[in-house]
Amino acid sequence: MTVEENYQLSEEPNGGWDPRIRVIRCGDLVRSYLIVTQRFVVVYDTLLGPISGGRLREAALKAAEGHRPLVVINSHSDWDHCYGNMCFPELILGSAECASRLRGVVGKNELAMKRKEHPSYQEVELVAPSILIRDNCVLDGGDLTVQLLETKGHRPDHLALFVPEISTLFPGDCVEYPIPLVDEDSPPNSQTVSQLQASLERMIALNPQWVLANHAAPERGLERVRANAAYLQRLQKDAAQSQTPTEVEEKFPSDAGWTEFYGQAHLKHLKFAWEQRTIS
Repeated sequence: MTVEENYQLSEEPNGGWDPRIRVIRCGDLVRSYLIVTQRFVVVYDTLLGPISGGRLREAALKAAEGHRPLVVINSHSDWDHCYGNMCFPELILGSAECASRLRGVVGKNELAMKRKEHPSYQEVELVAPSILIRDNCVLDGGDLTVQLLETKGHRPDHLALFVPEISTLFPGDCVEYPIPLVDEDSPPNSQTVSQLQASLERMIALNPQWVLANHAAPERGLERVRANAAYLQRLQKDAAQSQTPTEVEEKFPSDAGWTEFYGQAHLKHLKFAWEQRTIS
């Protein structure tokens, strides 16, 4: 199925994770997840817009088998995670910051940018979460409980999920390969590098058996999460021990194996770490 920007929508074959979890993949860009419980079906993120979001809702309704309601959760307000909201008449859960960003300047500016980039986004309508939740909110699905965790650093409105009964973590955009992405809109007086570090340490403490991220392949165990945390630790350490931003770059150059995208992100991270090194 071809969707926005000509990405191909498909269901990822189960690689060993609990069969109640279905992975809906939008090309090599992003994944959304369906968590099928006895009482409802959780839809974690809604993809890119009316085409992919509509197909995702069809898959969710099929998984619901006609007797389970859908519970939609936005991990955060970035376009590739919530532009499909318009396809879901169901109540949508998210953080208050997520709703504020989507309704405000951040959401309007991003949509304007996406519409200039590709005609796929002309039909997108911004729909913000309607139920605003706090950290440690728990959804009781009968057989499975879904814990919603405030996990700042990638974005200030970010929510990850953890399902303890099957030891499965959905870290959203806090975990990527090869490196995590720190909030690119970070002001100099923010603490986004240490916030993301704290979010990853919180995830590590959960000791999940499976980590199902949005921008990385499903993984058994914590290897990628630990690697992301180690990357941020080095950023902060090198920044703290450097006298100038240039010195930080010299201490921690980009890896030759990274793509240009992640290489550029790394340069931004070095700047953030330098700016934030003295903030307590």
